Amino acid sequence: MLRNALFALATLALITPAYAQDAETPAPAAEPAQAASETILSESVRLDIVDGSLIPEECHYPATISDTARFELACVTMPRFAGGQVAMEYIGQLGEQGFQQGSYITGGMTAVRANESNCQEVINIFPGDYPPGTRGSDIVVIWFARERAPRCPA
Repeated sequence: MLRNALFALATLALITPAYAQDAETPAPAAEPAQAASETILSESVRLDIVDGSLIPEECHYPATISDTARFELACVTMPRFAGGQVAMEYIGQLGEQGFQQGSYITGGMTAVRANESNCQEVINIFPGDYPPGTRGSDIVVIWFARERAPRCPA
């Protein structure tokens, strides 16, 4: 089931613009960050950086997910031609850590897993062009926004 979501995400990354058109205006060129760790979402999930993707200097997060008190944020960029395969590897890593396909949301999807309290940990995943607002760019981005507060049944 998560593999189907992966295919859908990869397709979204390749053919649709990002959901957040209100992202800040990007700098002309983004150089890869020299991360001390080769992982993203290192506070919680720890996704290894996949070959063919980079952590850019500036992620240009959409305004709707820029609240770091609410979200643990990460992003990776990759060449459009390899975007589908690279996205599949990130989704595969989430599956290995117990995440399953959640809901399709505007511009992306969620990955969810239950914790020991029967609450859901949620990661919002949004693909898009990089830099934002450049339709059909040669580079694509995947923004990850892990909700810091789990969703618990009432």
